[in-house]
Amino acid sequence: MKKLSATKLTKEQQEFFTSHLAYLATVDKDGNPQVGPKASMTVLDDGHLQYLEKTQAHAYENLKNGSKAAVVVADVPTHTNVRVVGTAHVHEDDDYRAKVLEGSGFPNAYVVVIDIEEIYE
Repeated sequence: MKKLSATKLTKEQQEFFTSHLAYLATVDKDGNPQVGPKASMTVLDDGHLQYLEKTQAHAYENLKNGSKAAVVVADVPTHTNVRVVGTAHVHEDDDYRAKVLEGSGFPNAYVVVIDIEEIYE
């Protein structure tokens, strides 16, 4: 993958993110990697991704401890993928969380917003 100079997602990249399953990668405080699918990952705007943290498990703990977030989506048949790296902000008990979760069916989830800082293709 090649690092792009842009830090904003193009319309095509946004569509790619919304049409494929996203995988989130984080590291714990000892540097051990953790990767898992995030079916709730959405494009908030050209500079941010967002997902619902429903389990509050490994990824949540890693992000709370300052881990960067890497998110990748891939289309295996076409060998196409996009990866972003950024800083995550966990909304645990604020108005933004309440607004996002309203009617979601996941009242105990947290909302994670990722500021996109690097894009790779």
